[in-house]
Amino acid sequence: MNAMNRRLFLSGTLATVAAPALLGACSSGGNGAATQQTVADTKLPAYLPYTGVKPDLPGNEQGLLNGFLNYPDPPVRAFSAPPGDGSPVSAFVLTSSPVPPTVDQNPYWQELNKRLNVDLRLTIVPNSDMPTKFATLVAGDDLPDFIVPALYTPNGLPAGVANLPAWLSGKCQDLTPFLGGDAIKEYPFLANLPTAAWKDCRYNGGIYGLPVARGVAGSLMFRRDDLFAQLGANPNPANFAEFRALCRQVTDEKAGRWALAGGAQDFISQMLGLPFRWRDEGGKLKAKFEYEEYKQVLADAAQLFTDGVVHPDSTTNNAPVKKWFNAGSALMHTDRYTAWPQYYAENVAGPGFRISGMRPPLYHGGGFAGTWQAQATNNFTVLKKADEGRIRQLLKLADWLAAPFGTEEYLFRKYGTAGTHYTMQDGGPRQTQAGVSQTVLGIRYIVDSPDVLFVPGNPEATKACYDYQASVVPTSVPDPTLSLFSDTWSRKQGQLGTMINDAQNDILAGRKPVSSWDEVVTQWRATGGDKVRTEFEEALAAQ
Repeated sequence: MNAMNRRLFLSGTLATVAAPALLGACSSGGNGAATQQTVADTKLPAYLPYTGVKPDLPGNEQGLLNGFLNYPDPPVRAFSAPPGDGSPVSAFVLTSSPVPPTVDQNPYWQELNKRLNVDLRLTIVPNSDMPTKFATLVAGDDLPDFIVPALYTPNGLPAGVANLPAWLSGKCQDLTPFLGGDAIKEYPFLANLPTAAWKDCRYNGGIYGLPVARGVAGSLMFRRDDLFAQLGANPNPANFAEFRALCRQVTDEKAGRWALAGGAQDFISQMLGLPFRWRDEGGKLKAKFEYEEYKQVLADAAQLFTDGVVHPDSTTNNAPVKKWFNAGSALMHTDRYTAWPQYYAENVAGPGFRISGMRPPLYHGGGFAGTWQAQATNNFTVLKKADEGRIRQLLKLADWLAAPFGTEEYLFRKYGTAGTHYTMQDGGPRQTQAGVSQTVLGIRYIVDSPDVLFVPGNPEATKACYDYQASVVPTSVPDPTLSLFSDTWSRKQGQLGTMINDAQNDILAGRKPVSSWDEVVTQWRATGGDKVRTEFEEALAAQ
């Protein structure tokens, strides 16, 4: 891949650069014909929202998340006894943090085992090692109880997993008899997970996983409001011309300050009303970069690089964009809403640090553009096939792991033991160094409670996050292919993604003109894009 960082192009595109296909065409013992998602007749779990804790800032059915200004004191106790039976439980999980100490050196892990009453045996895999480790796991055929296949790519597909439905059918448990319809009420905290999240677990006519739910607000253009105020900059440009002028105003190379941490093509795409990835035009799908307006996006994004308003090191792989944003080296950065509390936790600017989200204006002015809705899940976890008693035991553990915000169980699961792993400050838990290093076991990727808006110890920041979501969710635009499966995409996303990303790199770097884009799209369609389109259209019609 060319030097221009592929990270600049991944968010919101069809062009995800993913790992090579791990499962190939092998059915792993399942029905070789089981290559479809089969969603129309799936019996989804009933939804039973938890009412034991009242939010300070109520969400709604449109997708606005509940907000909490403080952690409830005292927290609610959700379980009267540990859910486990003392047996070993294995799980294959991933982490984006440094791998934590092993159980014999990890007091948090030891206490977790006690609270669950299990011998939790975790294989914790860094994100970068996931493709290789998962391929080895499948090839060895010695599966753990819980398996996190992979994080979702931006197109809502498990990265690098080809012929996923066949593998699920052959090796993983169909959870429909245990969770479909009212059956899920035996596990009330799993029943508290939103219906949209369960839709990502539909394969072969059944429920084949446990979702880790996320809000639909998705990614946004984060903004350093404290620095905007110091510089007298307009935080809400009315059109693209004003946005470009703003970027030039706040950039000062001599001061080590740039407007953007990376490329702004997603933000510009929203200004122009382009879709996240696909748009449904009467049952026919059209990809974002097939629209004529996408060439305008590329031209404008390239101009911002030429203007010198993008951090010069953004073209390197694994650029520390979050550190630049927190340090004030970059004043705007595209990230998921879930990063809001992380920025405050890693704040190096002092008590005046303040961030919020910039809404995209319509390209030519006249109001705000609609933002893109995100996948309803971060990932899903499958269970190895087992007898009914074992599956029910594992689901009891999963129910504990899904205990919602405001409970004792949630507080321990996320932050550890009071006094050792965190202290309560200003109504929120603040982790110690032991908490930071010991609690990142990856169990949050097995299953999790519904997401909430909460910046520990900072009600003002929580309110800002809530206000931003309240402003964008009502007009946010869903992608028609979210929760749907394309086998061709799961096999060819790496190839197709590299093709698109390299071409965009060439245009942004000035090596090729924008007019070269038409040829790229033609090649993308012939290489597999049209086949992906057809499969998504078939899946869309089958809903």
